[in-house]
Amino acid sequence: MNKEGKLYALLATARIANVPSVVSNLGVGVLLGSLETGGNFSWPWLLMIAAVLFYVSGNFLNDWADREWDMVNRPERALPRRLFWPHEYLNFACAGIAVGMILAAIHGWGAVIVAVLLVGFIVLYTKLHKQATWAVIPMGLCRACLPVLGYVGVRGGMGGSMLFPAAALLLYIIALSLSARWESKAEVPGGKKLLSRMLLLAAGVVAALLPMMVMPLVGWIGMTAFFMWMVLCVTKYQSPVPAHVSALLAGIPLVDWVTLLPVALIWMHLYRVETFDPIFSIAVFLPPAAFVLGRLLQRVAPAT
Repeated sequence: MNKEGKLYALLATARIANVPSVVSNLGVGVLLGSLETGGNFSWPWLLMIAAVLFYVSGNFLNDWADREWDMVNRPERALPRRLFWPHEYLNFACAGIAVGMILAAIHGWGAVIVAVLLVGFIVLYTKLHKQATWAVIPMGLCRACLPVLGYVGVRGGMGGSMLFPAAALLLYIIALSLSARWESKAEVPGGKKLLSRMLLLAAGVVAALLPMMVMPLVGWIGMTAFFMWMVLCVTKYQSPVPAHVSALLAGIPLVDWVTLLPVALIWMHLYRVETFDPIFSIAVFLPPAAFVLGRLLQRVAPAT
């Protein structure tokens, strides 16, 4: 692909490599909510499109807000190169958020409320992330809203099980964002690096709590791939910082797998699902597929 062309610039702005992880994050909430609801399972395609629109629109809004900073620090991006006008990015972001809200509304008022919170965190992060270190928290809350959106969208209400993947994603994204703030520097400072690694470890543990509480002997299984990838992230992909951040971004779906893989096996053990049920197949294969696809898409356009 021509890295000087507009298509490449749009894919980079959209952070297309991270879109599979958005689907996975939504999916963990969808699957947990669907199992608790009972009845026939069907994938909420419109809610998935809404989640993707919120994510992509947030990236366009972020690049619009950062256009002056990018002129100095990220001149390779589309707006500093004048491939598009700033108002085009802003218009697309607003339109994408509006369409996402309409699609979320189809799944009820609960989904609308979560979507409003998600967009609010996007706006708050966009406004503050270059000014305050604590802006990594609303960044994490943006991701944490995705499993909640999936859960509420299919179940029509809140539930305790959705809090575990949401909290795990919050911790993981905060850890990732602490490193991403140093992306234009040679290396992450030692103190920030240690805090980031501790939060990554905590994210994996929190994600495993739900299945561990149900069946401890099975609940740890999903942690294997997650911690193997984290070891690679802090060794082989430790530097340069952009490579480290890209590896962590690719690993986001593995946080979902820490919960979903053992939960799927527990469902099967308790005869709540069968091997060929769509809900079982999605739980087992969606997160690793999103991980692989995200890593492949990083070869098409940068994830940051």
